[in-house]
Amino acid sequence: SDIRMGISAFIPVKKFSDSKARLKSILNPKEREQLASKMAKKSINALKDSNIFDSITLVTNDPDLHIEGIESFLSDSPLNKCLDEAIQFSKPQDIIFIMHADLPTINMLDLQKFKSSFNNDVINIVSDTQEKGTNCLMFHSSMGFDLKFGIDSYQLFLDEFSSNNYAYQNIKIAALKDDLDSEEDYFKLIKYVKG
Repeated sequence: SDIRMGISAFIPVKKFSDSKARLKSILNPKEREQLASKMAKKSINALKDSNIFDSITLVTNDPDLHIEGIESFLSDSPLNKCLDEAIQFSKPQDIIFIMHADLPTINMLDLQKFKSSFNNDVINIVSDTQEKGTNCLMFHSSMGFDLKFGIDSYQLFLDEFSSNNYAYQNIKIAALKDDLDSEEDYFKLIKYVKG
């Protein structure tokens, strides 16, 4: 019989005024803040609309950030530590899903596709298009390993999995691979954000 697994989503979102510094030559601080805010809301709405998550927790250093119907976990720790804190605090039983909120083409159908590609026995990872960064991670909560989000995280994650003897699969879904990190990304993807 198919036992339904609960999925707990954790979405790290840093203070909008601190985000997207790499776009500072083309966007002023207010515009960067609005862009980050718009993308976070778009990502969260796609998560809500996909109906595959039992809980969605915003992991943030911004006490003023509230999105309706979404839990917030407040922490000033560095990214990986604050994700760990949020996960420990909410004690998810089954599946943990972590996703960055700067994915302009994110949509509920691709999230559902990701879930149907999910393999419970391995760590499921989605890299960015360059296979440098990591946009999504989904794994059973019984698996223990260190989170490596940040610069060159994809390779750091793969090393971490292998040192813990975990197999992984890199799921290739364009909407989850396209992130907005550089000016080039901005011009390529802005229509999705503004749309």
